Amino acid sequence: MNRLVLFDIDETMISSDGAGRRAIGRALCDIFGIDTSKMTLRMSGKTDPQILSEILKLADKMEDDFEHLKEEMFRVYLTLLQEEINNAGYYIVHPGVYEILDALHAHETGYLGLLTGNIEDGARLKLNRFDLNKYFPLGAYGSDSANRNDLPHIATERARKHFNVEFKPEQVVIIGDSIYDVLCAKGYGARSIAVNTGATPKADLVEQNPDFLFDNLSDTKAVLDAIFA
Repeated sequence: MNRLVLFDIDETMISSDGAGRRAIGRALCDIFGIDTSKMTLRMSGKTDPQILSEILKLADKMEDDFEHLKEEMFRVYLTLLQEEINNAGYYIVHPGVYEILDALHAHETGYLGLLTGNIEDGARLKLNRFDLNKYFPLGAYGSDSANRNDLPHIATERARKHFNVEFKPEQVVIIGDSIYDVLCAKGYGARSIAVNTGATPKADLVEQNPDFLFDNLSDTKAVLDAIFA
């Protein structure tokens, strides 16, 4: 049976040494004068627009014209993100990522896409350093919706048009490191595969009862079996 496999990026496939967090923090400081170093907001699993909205509200900087604020904010953010990526000291691909992507790319009934809270241009910048963009002809991003639960449907529709293949929700697999990846999979009726490679404690992932849970993606056969079970 065909499978559309949608990958999260941060801490699922790569670790960018906090490049995204620092770039967002610098952009917020440049535009709004907000010092995010004093905030304890958790960003894992959230979309970029959601993070921006939450920080602006915490700093009492939210204005009615949020769309204009968002556009200006992310224009600055993307320039700073590239700087932060270039200067990141610990920028890695997690174990097994290349192997599972190669295996899925070669699989006759496997189709690949992204499902990430990053805005699209930011997502592509993060993946570019490791030449990972070549695996993903499409995706759904934080720039499509601030609500992560909207993204599975968007990604599936794009995959249907791109690959000319129909995917029912039960044929969709979402792979991610946070509880929000699991929750958006369950909300769509997709299969959830959680990996404990990020900041989310394993107990929190277990509590959400993903269909499969791995420490990382290094056991290619086991991950493939979970995808095509």
